[in-house]
Amino acid sequence: MQNSYVNYSKLGQLKIQQMAFMLVAVFILFSMVGLVYVSITSSQIDSETKALRNQEAVESVKKLSGTAEFAFKSGGDCSSCIDLDKTLMLKERSQYKNFWNFDYLMIEKVYPNETERECTKTNYPECNKITIIDSNDKKIVTKTTFVTLARWDPNLGASGDFRYELGRIHISAKNIENG
Repeated sequence: MQNSYVNYSKLGQLKIQQMAFMLVAVFILFSMVGLVYVSITSSQIDSETKALRNQEAVESVKKLSGTAEFAFKSGGDCSSCIDLDKTLMLKERSQYKNFWNFDYLMIEKVYPNETERECTKTNYPECNKITIIDSNDKKIVTKTTFVTLARWDPNLGASGDFRYELGRIHISAKNIENG
């Protein structure tokens, strides 16, 4: 009788150890599954954050093109156009450097292609870039969006008319960088 009692006790201990090892294995398995879930969720949050920052940059540009400083109001048929003539004059005004919350603001003419150079009063309109707010950082991250540019062209008929061109606005701000 004594031997059978000891055998049952050892068998019970073995079953308890097996159960403990199984519980540890199941805990480790669920921990791994949880870590994979958390990593996938955090990567999705990161990509959503980048998408929201890009959307914020595009919305900032849309708002910017609608401000009185940039808006083209002469033609009436282009409510979201940017007036290049106004923008060139705006570049000369230093008080606008801190008016917007941007680190960098540049308007680039994409089509028709012009000589790659900064616009000034002397070379306008044979240029393609108007940098309103320049950054000292050469590795700046910018967000861009396409816009319609409008300017008065005296060569279009006797009284002159407006020329429409394709352009891009490049902006950079601390709250939309690295997105």
